[in-house]
Amino acid sequence: MKKYIPVLAVVIVLSIAIPVLSQLRVKGLDEGAKAPDFSLNTLDGENVSLTDLRGQVVMLNFWSAACPPCREEMPEMQQVYDELKDDGFTILAVNVNDMPQIAARFLDENGYTFPVVKDDGNVSRLYELQFIPKTLIIDRNGIIRHVRVGTISETELRSIVGKWL
Repeated sequence: MKKYIPVLAVVIVLSIAIPVLSQLRVKGLDEGAKAPDFSLNTLDGENVSLTDLRGQVVMLNFWSAACPPCREEMPEMQQVYDELKDDGFTILAVNVNDMPQIAARFLDENGYTFPVVKDDGNVSRLYELQFIPKTLIIDRNGIIRHVRVGTISETELRSIVGKWL
């Protein structure tokens, strides 16, 4: 019985600590909250901040060229971007983990034209990035309206964005 006491103590501590620590997470990433602002450079070196896009519905998408699900959803993202960009919709794709040359080559080879910025590591932390792709839909006033981890289909994206255009 004595050999199980340390294990039992760890289980008890974890069962108390996990709920308490989850309350300490950074707030502001839930639907209905204001999207935290940031500023990053495009692959061409131009600076873009999230507040620069205020007045548009923004799809904030975290991705990598090495991520198969990310690559899978990009053609549909491009199609929705092409259809709705004149209506006040834009995509800001935040590249994580790729060297800029690799990301640029991937985008060029596939004809993607939506804006892409290179994460410096701070934005991934700010947006609590654990898995990619991760997508947030942000309304014209900078409020998060949808959060998705995993791929998003063209139909679903068009439906969600349509609510806020």
